[in-house]
Amino acid sequence: MDQESQQVKQPRGARRRARTRANLLVAARKVFAIRGYHDATITEITETAAVGVGTFYLHFRDKEAIFNTVLTEGLEAMRQQVGEEIAHEDNPSLPVVVRAIFHQVYAQRDILRIERTGEGVAARSGGPGMLVEMFLRFLEQVVDLSPFSEEEIPLLAALLEGLMDRAFHCWWDEQDEPSPDLMADRVLHVMKHGFPDSLFEEPQKPFFAPSTL
Repeated sequence: MDQESQQVKQPRGARRRARTRANLLVAARKVFAIRGYHDATITEITETAAVGVGTFYLHFRDKEAIFNTVLTEGLEAMRQQVGEEIAHEDNPSLPVVVRAIFHQVYAQRDILRIERTGEGVAARSGGPGMLVEMFLRFLEQVVDLSPFSEEEIPLLAALLEGLMDRAFHCWWDEQDEPSPDLMADRVLHVMKHGFPDSLFEEPQKPFFAPSTL
């Protein structure tokens, strides 16, 4: 085989390897979403992708490696889509950023569910870090953040991220409601107005009943 033929075949082989890897990731995402990390098997992933087990090990070291790749690439795609949605606004405000994040997270909420099943086993993929990074970039463009100082911008970003991250996991881990727009409305209300005033008033009934012997 001459050198020119080899040069033609190499890109074709690279494309084939890329397609196989992509098919494995799609299959793994489906299997992890259904089975969770612990119950998913490499055999089921390869059967779903219609490839042999040996082919799997040409692309990924083990189940943990493909799990982390599914999460990392899924979150990166989410980050890019949020950026594209925000880019349509000349001067995006906090509600624009929050709604864009909720829209994209809802569209790929299986990633949140998959991530939760592997907690404590696979390395965390950096989901909250992604949100903190987005909020930091946004907050650094805001002129007045009083009463927060410039040194407290990371704290403010962490507070915003924490509220949204809890909303994702507390609601969308197990169910598909409320809608992303309603969820954004509720979170933005808390961000702007705080919690209901009644929570800071003296309760009508004692919260802790006195212990009895």
